[in-house]
Amino acid sequence: MAIGACPLTKLDKILVATDGSEAAKFAAQAAVDLAKPCSSTVYAICVAEVPIFAAEFVETLPQLIDTLEKRANQALDEVKTIADKAGVKCETISYTGPEPYKYIIDEAIKNSVDLIILGKKGVMLGAVGKKVIGNAPCKVLVVPVGATLNFDKILLATDGSVYSNVAAQEAIGAAKRFGSELIAVSVAKRDSDVVYAEEAVKAVKEVAEREGLKIQTIVAKGEPFEQIVDTANKNSVGLVVMGTYGKTGIEKFFMGSVTDRVIGTIARPVMVVRKK
Repeated sequence: MAIGACPLTKLDKILVATDGSEAAKFAAQAAVDLAKPCSSTVYAICVAEVPIFAAEFVETLPQLIDTLEKRANQALDEVKTIADKAGVKCETISYTGPEPYKYIIDEAIKNSVDLIILGKKGVMLGAVGKKVIGNAPCKVLVVPVGATLNFDKILLATDGSVYSNVAAQEAIGAAKRFGSELIAVSVAKRDSDVVYAEEAVKAVKEVAEREGLKIQTIVAKGEPFEQIVDTANKNSVGLVVMGTYGKTGIEKFFMGSVTDRVIGTIARPVMVVRKK
């Protein structure tokens, strides 16, 4: 699906991680679909992953390494082909070694990328994806297999935290730039949380309306990740925007549990915005 206008204010560089899988192909297509209207450069990265226990024996495993590197190059060629067909500039990056997420994060930092895109199949994002989100220096977009990325209707999940406020700025900016319909949801897990949830969506509504946007606000009760997914599905949103962590915050390396569970459950694209 073509995205008619660039929905994000700064999207000069997009890094897409690929391993040649079906999920990675959806991520690559989303990268190209975004890059074209935004005039972005796509950096495609593939890491020929060598298990940590085998890393010290790399020199004695030339056949294994050769096979892994050929697969990596093939995966990168596939992304380059998609980009070339769309007239999008694409640079490919390959590495061989353990812990792929470290190479992905290093390249994101080195190239000052604005967005990392990951694919997801089924309910599993995988350990690499979780660590990328937990350590990313920029926004991360997770695209499930079968999902179509569009910005016509955006759902912002907020809990009023500083992390959610950063996500709100991103969602409001995208909605204003793209002319999107914007929905803000906050979930009260207990009755005592209702007032806090109401304040969270009220704060977002005030900012959105100052920007001239119409916004629908929803306060739901229950398990946060379940209510966010349910709201997204009922409203047929094209994108969910969330912060990396929740009210309590968490150390880097792993993302917050609500964000993690939303990504693992939902079959719609999710953009995770981190506080810098």
